Amino acid sequence: MVSKTYILKEPNKLNKLYNRAIKDGDQDLQKFYSKLALLELCGWIEESMDNVVQGIKRRLKDEKNKEYVDSIIKQNYGFGYEGNFRNMLIKAVGIHKVEQIERKIDGSKKDLFKSSLGTLREMRHDHAHSYIHSATVRLHAPSAIRNHFNPVYDGLKSFEKELRGI
Repeated sequence: MVSKTYILKEPNKLNKLYNRAIKDGDQDLQKFYSKLALLELCGWIEESMDNVVQGIKRRLKDEKNKEYVDSIIKQNYGFGYEGNFRNMLIKAVGIHKVEQIERKIDGSKKDLFKSSLGTLREMRHDHAHSYIHSATVRLHAPSAIRNHFNPVYDGLKSFEKELRGI
């Protein structure tokens, strides 16, 4: 997985731009930076989940099995824990292995991971299905969105580590 410093480069930049927009009183730019920060983080999460599953593929020898893992990833559109990430893992390594992995991961770390994914998924859903000038959409500062990064990063690293051990 990519280093935290590299991953946080864009959200940090968006946060600076967001703060400048606040200072300038530009509410439209605040909304754009808020929405973009959320989309960027969610996009990174989806790609990272795919990469974790790709790690399984790298250890396979049979080309058909590698193609199967590719098809698992290709069929996934989202970053929820149960319906997306866990589902891909079950298809790739089996439910028994996933249960073993889940038991090995620290419970509070896993809970924070799942909670952050759920919160971000809900936020992304709200933003993806609304107009930016809608009064019903609650916007969050990029720094608030970025606060979900560490629990997600730590959770993905934990799964990646445990998957290497099987």
